[in-house]
Amino acid sequence: MSERRVHWYAVLLSVLLAAARCQAGGRADAAPHRVVSLAPSLTELVYALGFGDRMVGRSSACDFPPEAKALPVVGGFGRPNLEAVQGLRPDLLIATSLEKRGIIRRMNELGVETLLLPCESWTELLQAARALGKALGEAAAAERWVQDMTARREALARQVNAFYAGRARPRVYVEVWSDPLTTPGAGTFLDDLVRLAGGTNVAGSLRRPYAQVSAEWVIRQNPQAILLAYMMPAAGAAQHLRERPGWGGIDAVQNGALCTNIPPDWLLRPGPRLIGGAEIFARWLMERPDAESPGRSPKP
Repeated sequence: MSERRVHWYAVLLSVLLAAARCQAGGRADAAPHRVVSLAPSLTELVYALGFGDRMVGRSSACDFPPEAKALPVVGGFGRPNLEAVQGLRPDLLIATSLEKRGIIRRMNELGVETLLLPCESWTELLQAARALGKALGEAAAAERWVQDMTARREALARQVNAFYAGRARPRVYVEVWSDPLTTPGAGTFLDDLVRLAGGTNVAGSLRRPYAQVSAEWVIRQNPQAILLAYMMPAAGAAQHLRERPGWGGIDAVQNGALCTNIPPDWLLRPGPRLIGGAEIFARWLMERPDAESPGRSPKP
């Protein structure tokens, strides 16, 4: 082959490589290296997977881990300011949902890949981890994290099942808001957390994800344990609940079985710390003063 022909082959190869880099957002490979997150759970997930160094922007709600708070804010939860996003030159935008449907189209026009990754259950959290790993070119690392989290959940389930062999599982009322009274129903990640920790969610038969209930309904359920998914000192919580008309007769209130010390983000944010919330709540249920001994019947 002549030197002239070799030269033109080299020129053609350079053009093709340049075009490939352009299509990939200016990178030599297709893996994104500049990530903007619009969801706190996904921001936590990126860091948990070990890819925090790729984060360049966040929503105003993304506040964990602490280093995430140093990132520029590009808008609210699922509501980006497109100019702010564009100014950071990302090649991947991640969100659990987007307020405006046209955002994906606009991001694509700017050459920014957009991933919508719902995280409303344990299964969706693991799926989001795998999707992020694939998008970031780190599928193996993401799979290792998924396996570690799966093993952690299975270990907790074994511990809980062993403890409750011969014991009745406590009825649990979870309060995510007090005015109006709001509790998680079937299919929510909090319903899953209660069951994983060894309890029975008294609202587990309700089909609304977050149901507004009456005080009379809670009193009829007579929960043996109450989990407040918002921060309140234990003494203040006990007094607050006793002052509610009729609540003084609820088993959980009478026995002081009120769990108030789990950080809300470990309960209300379906991200990597959710398993930690389940582990803490499981220990609390096992150690609460009114916990039943094996073979003992529940209070009628």
